[in-house]
Amino acid sequence: MPRQRNPHQTDPSQNPDRIGAITASPSGGLHAAIQTNSKGGYSQRSRETLIDTKVSEQLTGAQEEVYINRAMQNGITREADCKEAFEAATGRIILDVPFTLHKTIGYFGASPDGVFDDDPRVLIEIKCPLQKTYARFLRTLEIPAEYQTQMIAQVACMKHLGAKSALFIMYHPRFTPSFVTVEFKVTAKQIKELETEVTILVAEIIEARLLAESNQYGRHK
Repeated sequence: MPRQRNPHQTDPSQNPDRIGAITASPSGGLHAAIQTNSKGGYSQRSRETLIDTKVSEQLTGAQEEVYINRAMQNGITREADCKEAFEAATGRIILDVPFTLHKTIGYFGASPDGVFDDDPRVLIEIKCPLQKTYARFLRTLEIPAEYQTQMIAQVACMKHLGAKSALFIMYHPRFTPSFVTVEFKVTAKQIKELETEVTILVAEIIEARLLAESNQYGRHK
């Protein structure tokens, strides 16, 4: 039977804590929301989009459906294929892990693509891009900044469970071998800086939610 993708990553019903929480995934908007421009300020558009999204989830208890194009669907489908290929080639087993909330920062959690059964300190992050993106990555083996932020956030959220570092795996079935791996070391400094940014962002989300709640019945004289 073909391996299925970890439902904890895609189905909010499996993890109600995900609703209203900042997540590590680039598609969730964290990386874009905390990046600073040349003047040292945030991208207000990216930041406000994330805040509005999380406020809406906290007020409704639901996530809006997101359109998934063909390339995105291929990436989702191929994740399980990547795990099978990796396990067959290395003999190491990747276990699914649930969405995990940060130990001390509310509304902040992560769900890496897995951990090794023999070393849960190493988190697994898998990307299954278009073949041109895969070829570009092979030229440099440089992990894009948004994925670095993602893995730092994952380790931050799971450090109380022993997480120390991450293994970045990029996969495409047309290449031989079909996957390439890069170790990603996460430092205490990186974790502290990210946690500071997320703490500020969570406070802004809570403030925005309280304002929205106070205005739910409009303004009357």
